[in-house]
Amino acid sequence: MFARLYTPFAFFGAMSFSAAFFMGFRHEPGAPAANILYNILLFAVFIAVHIVMTMPAFKKLVFGRSEGSLRERQIYVTISVLTWVGLFWLHEPVGLFGFTSPAWLQFIGYCAMVLSIVAFFEFATFEAIGGLLGLPGTDMSHSVGEETPILTEGSYSSVRHPMYRAAFFITFSSLLVHPNAAQLLFAILTSAGFLGFIPFEEHQLMKARGEAYRDYMRATPYRAFRGIW
Repeated sequence: MFARLYTPFAFFGAMSFSAAFFMGFRHEPGAPAANILYNILLFAVFIAVHIVMTMPAFKKLVFGRSEGSLRERQIYVTISVLTWVGLFWLHEPVGLFGFTSPAWLQFIGYCAMVLSIVAFFEFATFEAIGGLLGLPGTDMSHSVGEETPILTEGSYSSVRHPMYRAAFFITFSSLLVHPNAAQLLFAILTSAGFLGFIPFEEHQLMKARGEAYRDYMRATPYRAFRGIW
C-alpha cells in the first residue's frame, strides 16, 4: 500500500518544482510592499527545513545513522514536496513591474523551460528517477554518503552540479513567460537557494567521501557554470 501511494506522490513531487514556474507566481499591481518581505521569510523557512534535513547530525538524531537511507530519502522527498507546494499555495502577490509577453516570446520561454527540465533529468529513466526519489525496490542515487557512487559521467564530467544549473535555467526561462516582479523574486530566491547550497553540500561530500571527492573536484573544477563558477 505504501509503495502504491508513495510512487505517484513522489513522481508528482518531482514535477511540482517546474510546474510552479510554468504556472507563475502571483503578480498584482498595487500589492503591498510588505508582501515581498513575507515571501522572502516564507522561502527562508522552506530552505531552512531542507538544509537541516540534509545535515548528518540531524539524520543520526532522527534515523540513527548519519548516512542516507531509503526511508530517510522518502521522508525528505515527502517533506520537500509538501513544503514546496505549501510555499506556492501560501505566497502573497507581488506588485511593482509586470507586463504580458507576446505569444512568440512565451513560446520561446516554454521551449527553454522544457529544455531545462530535460537537462535537470538528463539521466532519466523511470528507474533512475525512482532511485533519486527513493522509491521502494529501487537502488538509491544522488546521496552524499558512500552508499552511492560519485556521479562523474555525462554532464557531471563538465560541472559538478548540473541539476542545480538546470534549475537555475528553469527559473529564469520562466521570466520570458511571466515577466513580472513576482516571478523575478522567486527565480532569484530559488536559484540562490540551489546555488547557495552547493558549498554546504560539497563540504558534506568531502567529509563523507574524502580524497575520492577531492580528486573529482580537481578533475571537474567548475561547480555549475563551465568557465565561470
